[in-house]
Amino acid sequence: MSLITSAHQASRVVKNVGRMREIITAMTRFGFGTLVERAGFGRFIMSRVSKDTVDRKSFPEKLRLLFEELGPTFIKIGQILAGRPDLIPADVIKEFQKLQDQVQPLPFSILKPVLEAELGRPLEQCFASFDTEALATASIAQVHSARTLDGDDVVVKIQKPDVEKLLGQDLEILELLAGGIERAVPELKPFRLKIIVSEFRRALLAELSFSREAHNVKRFRENFNASSFLVIPKVYLDLSSDKVITLERLRGVKLSDLESVRSMGVDPKEILKEGIDAFYQSILMDGFFHGDPHGGNILVLPDGRMGLIDFGSVGWLSQKAKSSLINMFLALVSEDYDALVQEYLWLSPASSGSRNSTKLEAIQNEVSTLMTPYFGLPLKDIPVGKVLMDATSVAFRYEVTLPRDLVMVFKSIMTLEGIARSMDPDFDLVSAATKYSGEVLAKQLDPTQWGKDFVFLARDAGRFVQNAPRQMGETLRQIESGDLKMNHRIYGMSQFTKTHLQGATRIAYAILTVGLLITTAMVSASGQLPVWAQVAAWSISLFTLFWGFLRTLRF
Repeated sequence: MSLITSAHQASRVVKNVGRMREIITAMTRFGFGTLVERAGFGRFIMSRVSKDTVDRKSFPEKLRLLFEELGPTFIKIGQILAGRPDLIPADVIKEFQKLQDQVQPLPFSILKPVLEAELGRPLEQCFASFDTEALATASIAQVHSARTLDGDDVVVKIQKPDVEKLLGQDLEILELLAGGIERAVPELKPFRLKIIVSEFRRALLAELSFSREAHNVKRFRENFNASSFLVIPKVYLDLSSDKVITLERLRGVKLSDLESVRSMGVDPKEILKEGIDAFYQSILMDGFFHGDPHGGNILVLPDGRMGLIDFGSVGWLSQKAKSSLINMFLALVSEDYDALVQEYLWLSPASSGSRNSTKLEAIQNEVSTLMTPYFGLPLKDIPVGKVLMDATSVAFRYEVTLPRDLVMVFKSIMTLEGIARSMDPDFDLVSAATKYSGEVLAKQLDPTQWGKDFVFLARDAGRFVQNAPRQMGETLRQIESGDLKMNHRIYGMSQFTKTHLQGATRIAYAILTVGLLITTAMVSASGQLPVWAQVAAWSISLFTLFWGFLRTLRF
């Protein structure tokens, strides 16, 4: 197998040898030559150049300059990583925040064949008019204004030719480099290079799919169709594809241009209040949110409403992540930073030693020290986004990672905090968050939601009962064959016996209770029993659940 893997890697190197040499040589020029040699890539260095000018710069500065030289793919990667304190250190993030797209517009003659091939017909059969001058340009795509055959003003985003091929080439090389460096340089293991490469591969490939972006726009329109304040542009699916997306053109002023917003006669404070409410609805209620809500992507329309654009970056929150986020907001309000750390550990995937008591205490102590300046401050003076991002950086150092999309929420909150403080220095972002947190908690306690929760409980319990015999059989097979390996410490046999008995008792009561809940749910769903009998059946099931819980506490 290793021979096949080596052959595959060799073929990838041969295919990308030219670009590989460019990257390796640039790494050497910016002071990473020793790393290149140790990882076994020294043979790709094209020339030995002086490093006098970069040797005096810091490690983060060298990285940022390297990424700038290597072009659009690396600039995009750096921009993504600038919002991931769980993956890279704070000093590197600070440098990567300086990265900007420096891209000249392409002549439309180069993009026109892409547009017509994707839409399957000549430009004249798609649009009544089309402005060949670029409205905006970036590393992946270029935007033009146009008018549909029905007379609607639209914007058309066209993916640049061969961008997918170029990104794929750079990502393949980065995968090779990350693997080689992790194997050869153990001291860089905490940087988790393979995870980072995997992270921006997913992010970049997602941005390449304009069909996905079109779906994102539709989803947002559905979520806010009842809103009289937030405007989501219409997507024209018949004029869109995987490399072209056509959207309704929203005409307004960028929220970052506060002087122009005020000149329109619009109250920035009212815009801020309504906009923050919409943001919290998207993360805490819908679990689907805009991943890059900076001032350039938010428009103030002439009628005082707010428009949202650029849906290439979005995030999803599971029910578990939403519940934990609510608990984090409540922990900040109560200044209970130990509870905040507990939520981090709850969401982090279990790994070797990631949840031991020593690590928990160390993180809690460091986070408490970090938060000391905020003790006793009014809620409006607590930078909640910065607090959450700083706590994430602390957790990163202890190999505790959070879901990517939750970190994206933290970054969005920090971005919106900067906008909010420029519009209204007294705005209380934490109180706005706790308001929605209370609404979500109230919804969770609504008895009408319990039936659905019991269905999920019965489903999960049924899976447990179904899978337990197979898993136990596999364990017995490993014991019989001598393949089972266990790491355990027994400090007292009596305590071990007690714990073992307690576990067995809980399993027995769980199976009994699950059986009752499933039976009750099936009978209730059949509708064959009167309401009073259904209420009685549910009461017995819930009493059994509660009684079983109390009994297990006695062991």
